[in-house]
Amino acid sequence: MQTVNTDNIGPVSSGEEPIIAPRKTKRKRFPLSFVVVALAILGAVIYLVYANTQSNSVYYMTVPELHHCSICETESVRVAGVVLQNSVQHDDQGRVVSFTISDSGKNINMLPVTYSGVVPDIFRPGVQVVVEGHYTGSGPFQAQTLLAKCPSKFQSATPTAN
Repeated sequence: MQTVNTDNIGPVSSGEEPIIAPRKTKRKRFPLSFVVVALAILGAVIYLVYANTQSNSVYYMTVPELHHCSICETESVRVAGVVLQNSVQHDDQGRVVSFTISDSGKNINMLPVTYSGVVPDIFRPGVQVVVEGHYTGSGPFQAQTLLAKCPSKFQSATPTAN
């Protein structure tokens, strides 16, 4: 006599082992709304990263490159250089600083710069700076931003005794 089990056991006859049929499992699916929302969020993040990097990208130049630049009169540019010795002049009333930078720190390829604003604490002759602003081709470079680069080596103010 054969009996049929409706679960996951196949036909069984007397004296035989039951045959176990593989159980059909249902695949779990993510709802379509989760996929759509995840793609929308991913697209928004990619757009924000792209838009932010495009709006903040300003070309970084050296002093000789600026002197040969033809589009610098209409665009904001960044120029790197070293502040020359004896070139820094402060106007304390208007917080205006005038100085000269060069690409090598020597009196070659010089660029006069005028900056109005808060001057970094480490700003002094011999320090590498990056100025951002406009250059008309004649007169000083009009800087809206002044960044002084930190030295690569820091020394302890008080040496420790060994």
